[in-house]
Amino acid sequence: MIRINNIFELHNLKVDNYLFEVMEDSLKIINRKEKFEINLTYNKENVISTLETIKKLTEIKIVLDNFKDREILSYIESKGFNKLLWNPIGKAMHRFNMIEAGDRVAVGISGGKDSIVLFNALVRIKKIANLDFEIIPIHIHMKEDLSDLSELTAYIKKFGYDLKVIETNLGNLVKEKNPCFLCGRLRRGILYTFMKENGINKLALGHHKDDIIETFLLNIIYQGNRNIMKPAYFSEEHQVTVIRPLAFVEEKNIISYSKKLSLPILETKCPYETSVDSKRLRIKNIIKDISLETPDVRSTILNSINDLF
Repeated sequence: MIRINNIFELHNLKVDNYLFEVMEDSLKIINRKEKFEINLTYNKENVISTLETIKKLTEIKIVLDNFKDREILSYIESKGFNKLLWNPIGKAMHRFNMIEAGDRVAVGISGGKDSIVLFNALVRIKKIANLDFEIIPIHIHMKEDLSDLSELTAYIKKFGYDLKVIETNLGNLVKEKNPCFLCGRLRRGILYTFMKENGINKLALGHHKDDIIETFLLNIIYQGNRNIMKPAYFSEEHQVTVIRPLAFVEEKNIISYSKKLSLPILETKCPYETSVDSKRLRIKNIIKDISLETPDVRSTILNSINDLF
């Protein structure tokens, strides 16, 4: 993957068998081995579509490190995701009235695919909706985790936002029988405290359709209750509203979008996410197996708990 600040940085660039020549409003891509040329025109104010065309024709992935304002929406929306991503997000946002004018929305950025797609979705909504609300991206970072946050921070920055990083010794606290539940609870506790101190009234989390139905089945099978992850609810304890804009989006579509945009996903250091002893992973695999003969099983399960929302 090649990173550029503007299209003129491609001039005289040599990649594999290709040589780039950039003119004022056009560019030439010369294949020196097979002796052919590709000629493209471009708009300096919006080169996203040109970069996508280059990838299709040459398989060379080029991304902009700095966006002009008008390029942001073009980049986020990409192509082919209206039905899979933007429509279900819009449906959830509208049904549960997730964001209103004047809201200050904290976005939990774990660095995983779900939270980055959530961030993109909220930036998109702010661009296209007639709503004045604030987006505050926040990352809870364990001091024991040596992951490099520079790429994630730079990604958030090119949309015009600063990633707030809150360091914690959470890793030393999570030594319980059910570490995933406790870890999530402690992370949200840190977020709630920060929100209260900074007058932030809503918290956006990246849980998607698969998370909701997996949690429901986990509670049914292992806890004997019908508790669910609600797409939106008001926490009386913390006096904040929690929203999940990806509630109607299937994980496979988030994965497709993440791969197409080459999102800067942090490599997870958590051993519980892929552990063979993970009950959630077991449920996930069961649903995956059933979906082979019943492709709409996720929607069927979600519809069956619609009354609990």
